[in-house]
Amino acid sequence: MVSKTYIGQIIEQVNLKTENCGPVLLYGENIDTGSFISGLARGLKVNTDGRILNVGNCELTHIGVGLGMMMDGGNSAVFMKQLDFLLLGLDQMVNTFNFIRAFSPRGSFGSFTIFPIVCDQGYQGPQSSISAASDFASMANIDVFCLNGSEDAAIVVREQFVCPGFRVMCTSQRLFGAPALDIQVESHSSDHAVFKYRSGNDVTLVCYGFSLRDGVELAERLSNAGVQSDLFHVNFVPDMDMSLLAESCARTRRVVLIDDSKSVAKFGDILVTKLRSHAFEFSVLPLGRRGCSAEGYGVAEDRFVPDYEAVHSFVGRS
Repeated sequence: MVSKTYIGQIIEQVNLKTENCGPVLLYGENIDTGSFISGLARGLKVNTDGRILNVGNCELTHIGVGLGMMMDGGNSAVFMKQLDFLLLGLDQMVNTFNFIRAFSPRGSFGSFTIFPIVCDQGYQGPQSSISAASDFASMANIDVFCLNGSEDAAIVVREQFVCPGFRVMCTSQRLFGAPALDIQVESHSSDHAVFKYRSGNDVTLVCYGFSLRDGVELAERLSNAGVQSDLFHVNFVPDMDMSLLAESCARTRRVVLIDDSKSVAKFGDILVTKLRSHAFEFSVLPLGRRGCSAEGYGVAEDRFVPDYEAVHSFVGRS
């Protein structure tokens, strides 16, 4: 039996939804030809009422079309080669969607989803390495999901894709060919912002972006040293339900934030601020980068690796 890849299991979940969802348009540049958007769209299927459409190179139009269909009650998704190209449609994401929210009844919305690739594999150059999905969530005030494990991806696609409203579901280029991460979800918030994977009373590990595999490895290393962890993945959802995180942080009193993005402003900062405002007493160790050096904007390895030794020192174990 051939094991599923990271991207293969995501496409499988998309197809399960499009199989019976009724009319839906899936579109993108080379979505049904050539490289199938660098493999992002390989194997996509729709039902007899749906359509897969190859379109030209104009992201501003692509997003405008999707928002327009959503306003009219239709369902669509655009598949995009890299998150960097989403900048070309930012006016639509922010200003057009703000207008829609101000003057259109939300109960009449159809569904619009953007599936971009985050080029996080390195050696791609300055136009293919933005890795800042949280910034789009902040600017547009929309939910941005980063699909990591098999189960969290299945839940997010099942509950959010072809559902009323507008959201972004990011995929990791670095992980495309990697085996799917089969890790069981213990619990999750109703808004699909927070997923919990394991329980322990010694430290809370909170993963952002595509760092869940790093979090799993860190949790195993700590377990081998006698330290048991609560392990979470957190999506970029404004005004998210943080109750699962709050309970964990109050109990363990030690929090490690793992964020492989290049965003200068971090969603982990929001977590710390909100918990501090409720007078929670805990220690925090941030593992991440805020932007990058000048050299990092060129062709570079671009792989964030957590400082595992720092975590062992933080929890008092060598």
